[in-house]
Amino acid sequence: MKTVPRPLRYHLRFQILPGPQVAADARDLSAFCKKHGVGEVVLFFAAEEWNNGLLSQKEEDQWFKAIRTANAILSDAGIVVSLNPWMTSLHCSRGRRFPAERRFIPTVSPAGEVSTACASFADPAFQDYLANLYGRFASLGFRVIWVEDDFRFHNHGPLTWGGGFEQPVIDRFAKKTGKSATREEVVAAILKPGKPHRWRSIWLSVWREIHLEVANRLSTAVSDASGGKTILGLMSSAAQPHSLEGRDWTALFDALSINGKVVHRPHFASYSETTGTARLHSNQMLDLQKTFRSAGCEVAPEIENFPFTRWSKSDAQTWSEMALAIIHGSDALLLDIFPFSGNSALSDPSIGAMLDAARPGLTWLAAHFSKGLETHGVGVPYKTDAASLHRVPKGAKSLHVFNHVSPFAAGSFLMQYGIPITSRPQHVNAIFGSLAWSFTDDEISGFLRGGLLLDAAAAEVLVERGFGPMIGISALKRVCREEDSYAIEETRDPACGVAPDFYMNANMSEWMAQLSPVRGAKTWTRILRPDRSVFGPGWTVFTNKDGGRVAVYAAPDPASAAPSDKRQVVTQSLVNFVAGGSFASPMATGEPYQLVIHMGEGADQRVAVLNCSTDPSLPKIFWPGRKSSLEWTLLPPCGDPRPLRDGGPVPYLGFSVGK
Repeated sequence: MKTVPRPLRYHLRFQILPGPQVAADARDLSAFCKKHGVGEVVLFFAAEEWNNGLLSQKEEDQWFKAIRTANAILSDAGIVVSLNPWMTSLHCSRGRRFPAERRFIPTVSPAGEVSTACASFADPAFQDYLANLYGRFASLGFRVIWVEDDFRFHNHGPLTWGGGFEQPVIDRFAKKTGKSATREEVVAAILKPGKPHRWRSIWLSVWREIHLEVANRLSTAVSDASGGKTILGLMSSAAQPHSLEGRDWTALFDALSINGKVVHRPHFASYSETTGTARLHSNQMLDLQKTFRSAGCEVAPEIENFPFTRWSKSDAQTWSEMALAIIHGSDALLLDIFPFSGNSALSDPSIGAMLDAARPGLTWLAAHFSKGLETHGVGVPYKTDAASLHRVPKGAKSLHVFNHVSPFAAGSFLMQYGIPITSRPQHVNAIFGSLAWSFTDDEISGFLRGGLLLDAAAAEVLVERGFGPMIGISALKRVCREEDSYAIEETRDPACGVAPDFYMNANMSEWMAQLSPVRGAKTWTRILRPDRSVFGPGWTVFTNKDGGRVAVYAAPDPASAAPSDKRQVVTQSLVNFVAGGSFASPMATGEPYQLVIHMGEGADQRVAVLNCSTDPSLPKIFWPGRKSSLEWTLLPPCGDPRPLRDGGPVPYLGFSVGK
């Protein structure tokens, strides 16, 4: 795919309060946008600290008047305007209550807690309220009206896990099953250990249908009120809780589409300052969510900063997140960087200064990373219906257990060692944890004909499913932390890249598996006790009868094992082994936490390396089979791009890009 340069698009989310200052604040916002190159404003209403819950009629009228005035002023100034209602069912209560004249059915948690302010999506009165609200504001002629990420059943504080267990939902479930059930019985069925209870998938289908019902009402209301000129945008949360909600992403985007158009705002980064290693998760979140939507969907990731300003998140971190979003082909950056407090846009000059300083590097990236470029590396596949197939462990008491059905442990393990990943299945893949239940036997067989990395939890699943002979493990026994004194990992086979008898920490895993390798499997490392007695193999490698190469680790989530230079060498050697001797993508060596992103096809390939270590880095890029050397450009945070001479150094949260 040939690179097609894109413009850098800043879309600014901003709140103007009702009152006599609306016009002045709108003019200030217009001036800010023109000075700092913001092409689109996304107006909030009733957001955060100025939210008193779902709107009374009086509050709705006040906000409508303010938004109408601000929209007219901004539009007359040539600025595109969109709208961001801050709530659908409401994120959380925080002391709020339902409006006195609005009688909504409150959402109920799995534990039976009743919200004081968050409404049930299954309530017809609430559905009417929401459709009327969106339709009324759509009549003002916005480009996009957003559906916030409280369009969900999970995470409606202070409820435990969230809601969705109201009586109307239970009644719908009973109609599907032909049998009445209590909330307690439904929750017990969802959390039943072992093979999923048949009620789980039925319950998730009820939730899915309710969400699609509301989505269809919103798109109809907005389309009718705007004559089809306004479209809808959806913010989403993490993949795992949406999986538990039974979300069908294709059906949901279709339901929200107006004239074939819809926008997605993926959440992907922390709201406040975190260490650079958190960018590993951000990178995988951006890539994973590409698999949930059609290629034609407009994408504007959330650049979030809460509770706002450089006191919450540094400009360097904000820049690095904007850069990641651009590298992954985003159409625009949806900037939530102003406080919701309602002050003038001119009240904090540092925000505009950050946007100006960020522009040169982001513009350069937009010119060199097209929308639609595919990532390459180790495949870390995920199934959006994973929650319906998850085997719940004994003793689980909360729906939060489903958050562990995740691709992120495998992704973090590889990325921290300078190995690029992609969310699409590849010749070489990594599957960790109970996510292994998500794939069919045919899919697993396909993975086993290529290269496959497994942790102990995934290997345990595959052994139970009869794939032991194909992964080189005849049996596997869990041993919990307090049952044995496993403590040390020792290298054994020089093929692992580290000389034999090198010791690494293996003391922290909550459990360890005693692996029984089949004949032909090789032990690259082994686990020792403090008295030097052998607990069992650590990493085993095996070539199966189909020619597939498999590596299995004795602990769950090897990302949690103390990282080190030597572990980086072992991990990269494992990837090369399962790849058949030579991995096709570049890897970074010599420095910790170098996030490598490999994109493009044929002669039009490029590598972006983000330094997630707080130390300046001098990473070495090893790319087997690459004949010509790369030309490298340095992009420091909020700095001008420049040629990267002599390999560095690259500052903290800076990128080096080679092509």
